[in-house]
Amino acid sequence: MIRFSNIVTFSLLYLGCSICAFAQPELTHVDNINAAGQGTLYWEQYTPTGAEELVHYEIKVFDLAMGLLSPNPHIVGPDVNGVLPVGWVTTSFLYDLNLFGHCFVSEQITTLDGGITQDASPSSPALCSIHLNATSGVNPGDIDLEWNSPYHFTGDAAGGDFLIEKLNMVTAVWDIIANVPDSPNGGTYTDNPGPCSNLHIYRIKQLASNGIDTHVSNSTDLETGAGNSSVPSTTHIDVEPITGLAVVHFDYEVTNETLGYIVYKCTPSGSVEVLQIGDPNIISASIPTSLASVEPESYRVSAYDCINDDGTPNPNAAGDCTSSIFVVGSQIPCTDKAQLSWNEPFGMDGGVDTYTIEYSIYDDISGVWSSWMFAYSQGAGYETYIHEGLDVNKIYRYRIVSESTTGNIVRSNNHEITFTYPDAPDVPIISRASVMDDGGVEIVVEIDPLSTEICEYQLYRYLDYDNSWIPILDPQLSTMGITLSFFDMSVNTDTQSYTYKCIATNECGTEIGESNIGRTIFLQGTKSEDPYDFKNFLFWNPYEDFILGVDKYEILRANSRYETATYLKSCLHPQTNLSDTVGYLYEEQPGDFCYTIVALENDASGVLNGAKSNTVCLTQDPLIWIPNAFSPNGDDLNEYFPWSKDEVTLGFVSRSLPNGEPVFYMTIFSRWGDTIFSSTSMEDVWDGTFNGNPVPNGVYSSVIRILDGAGKWHVVTQPVNVVR
Repeated sequence: MIRFSNIVTFSLLYLGCSICAFAQPELTHVDNINAAGQGTLYWEQYTPTGAEELVHYEIKVFDLAMGLLSPNPHIVGPDVNGVLPVGWVTTSFLYDLNLFGHCFVSEQITTLDGGITQDASPSSPALCSIHLNATSGVNPGDIDLEWNSPYHFTGDAAGGDFLIEKLNMVTAVWDIIANVPDSPNGGTYTDNPGPCSNLHIYRIKQLASNGIDTHVSNSTDLETGAGNSSVPSTTHIDVEPITGLAVVHFDYEVTNETLGYIVYKCTPSGSVEVLQIGDPNIISASIPTSLASVEPESYRVSAYDCINDDGTPNPNAAGDCTSSIFVVGSQIPCTDKAQLSWNEPFGMDGGVDTYTIEYSIYDDISGVWSSWMFAYSQGAGYETYIHEGLDVNKIYRYRIVSESTTGNIVRSNNHEITFTYPDAPDVPIISRASVMDDGGVEIVVEIDPLSTEICEYQLYRYLDYDNSWIPILDPQLSTMGITLSFFDMSVNTDTQSYTYKCIATNECGTEIGESNIGRTIFLQGTKSEDPYDFKNFLFWNPYEDFILGVDKYEILRANSRYETATYLKSCLHPQTNLSDTVGYLYEEQPGDFCYTIVALENDASGVLNGAKSNTVCLTQDPLIWIPNAFSPNGDDLNEYFPWSKDEVTLGFVSRSLPNGEPVFYMTIFSRWGDTIFSSTSMEDVWDGTFNGNPVPNGVYSSVIRILDGAGKWHVVTQPVNVVR
């Protein structure tokens, strides 16, 4: 620091003539010192007296030891518009205000005659930039600050105390941390942010002597040390058997500066702090937030030797990540074997020497697990194991115990496996094998409603020609009594009966049950050979095999292929034949009678289960009465051929078709073969005329076509004698 005696000497050299006519410049303050060391020197606005005019300023720069820094003064004149400056930005290539304090004196060069004759004012009092210097203190974490006064050479009093400001790295705001009384000798201050590895930036501010402007120093920064830089070694991660929490074990060379540790959980995106330990003598810690029982985890540890300004630990670097062992496994389906696999505990000190597989068995009666038992031991590089010979009705608990080459012991999570073998549900039941309307067969299979096992159900059909069973259709899965329906569409139910069974297979591929058989009803029929007997005869095979047996057979009949069958009658099992007399229906029905048999199961609950047969249609021949003569003479007797309009004499013929096509055609021909009458309606009959005129008596030919109920045409050709 420059002594005050030097200030006096400098003042004598540069104060200049005290009796000159022109006032000396008034330097006010220095600020805006940037990273390049440039600062801005400010002075009072020039006020002319009389006719004097300011030409320019001449500024000389000195160091704090009175050394002149440039032989030539710096001329600061008006700008291109003639505006007089009130400040000057130092040049970075000559002066670096970040290195030391720079002091300035100024003279005003004026004229009274337009610039022909110039004169210099007395030199201004010297004004210095505040230079702040920061160094590490004696004590750990101390920062010593030292600075000069702006009035180093003059000894003038400033407008206020020195304000020490520190840059807040979070808010980017300068915070005042201390006030130091003003002194022409400058000042000192010791800040103690702690020994943490942080950057600290300071500056000094002081109110100028004019009470208006402010001196601002350069900004200085200093990074404090980090204390002990060694890194803890995470030796191994154990999993506590009862809690399932990860226990982190680590090794560290503790020093007097060590305050504690921070444990981090390693994640794919980085490390997350999970625990702070305030005791430097701790060498292991249980992690309260651990999920090591359900997933593999890895951790790393750092030590801290200092505390941040906000009271939080400031750790040094963390060690490498070290993982726990996480074992998973499952029963090999349908066996007495457990398949286990686990991860290698990477980062474990010394690496894996051996793995030991241990297990425990749950006692259903006592509700207690057995002690851990040895299963197998194997070397590093083998992270799988199959445990054989187990009880498939027990629960097993497994863990892996690994020993490193350095003697560390780590345990994995506990993993439980419930061993099961599928139960055998009740055998499936074919509740019906019923012929569908389209000729296929629906087979309904009832399964065990209490079984929780998912089983596969395969349908089989019997081949009569070689006495064998063949699987048909894709198998279906079911459980919990969900009824299955199979649809066999590769059959011809009008030619034979079909027999089915269903076999259930558990998820292990073992056949566990075979159903009853379900045999469809094959219905056949004939009509009486006597054309005037009007009987239809039905016969069928008995239905097999309702669980509760067949109660009766219901016979359904439709009086046309286009009608829906309705109940006709029933017969008790074991009757399998029936005759149906239909002659009384000749005037009402077309003669086509279609029959279906429904077998009904005995059922004490009253809920009937039915199985349908195929449908058989039997057609009675049409009954046609056509005279060979008529007398269209107006006496209202035999006026029309072949019958009166309202007295059609036909039986068992079709009355209409669904598409509206005619079911009746009649044509009358002359003896020369000419058509003299035609009709497509049974109500449109011939009145013995042609083109409105009566035809002569004589013999004519008639051709009549009539459709029966089965869609078959019947043709009647006979002579017609017209007699008047």
